[in-house]
Amino acid sequence: MATELTKTQWSEILVHQELTNETDLSIFQALYSFEEHKAYASQVALLLGYKGRSPHAPLNSEVGRYAKRIAKFYDIQFTERNARKYKYWDLFFKGWEEGKYFVWQLRPEIVEALENCGLTGEQPYAEELIVEKDLVLTEGARRTVIVNAYERNPKARSACISHWGCQCAVCNFDFLKTYGDIGSGFIHVHHLVPVSEIGTSYQVNPIKDLRPVCPNCHAMLHTSNPPLNMEELRELISAKKSEQIME
Repeated sequence: MATELTKTQWSEILVHQELTNETDLSIFQALYSFEEHKAYASQVALLLGYKGRSPHAPLNSEVGRYAKRIAKFYDIQFTERNARKYKYWDLFFKGWEEGKYFVWQLRPEIVEALENCGLTGEQPYAEELIVEKDLVLTEGARRTVIVNAYERNPKARSACISHWGCQCAVCNFDFLKTYGDIGSGFIHVHHLVPVSEIGTSYQVNPIKDLRPVCPNCHAMLHTSNPPLNMEELRELISAKKSEQIME
């Protein structure tokens, strides 16, 4: 077992510019956004934009370099795999095999350190918290949207928006055109595959699987379970506009 660093030590490491670079922090943030802070190494790699048959390979290399940098400042005994080979990832994650994939789970000390340092990377929106459809709401409460890790993850959001832009894919609403500079870059992202249909072998592709949507359309997509697809919602909008013209 590798030496376990404390929450305080990890907090120091996370803000130490000589130790933690942007890629290292992105790996932690990607894992943080998943339920129980665990995911396949290849899922993390895809969220960070790596491609190919083994997208996780560059991450494995970076994890090794990161661990060696930390070992120069802290007394660490790495877990030995075999002669002169070590499980560098063991310093950061609990890990195990699930079929042909390998799971990484952030160590709780790192989770706490990320939260204490404000470095989780998540972009929380009040309107995206979980509220059941038929729940009776008290005055002043807001009905909100269920989202998953891929929609909250900053790297996935960035890849989606970079490719598709900030215009709503359902109604074409553009916050920048309507509100000016304060609306620049503002948009939600919606996962096309219902969470209930995501199996253990599912690999997210931020460009293929996510679409930018405005908060109104996002809420309407989630008025049913499973969610409406975007074409269904476009048809509802079109039908309503036709009714209004005929009135």
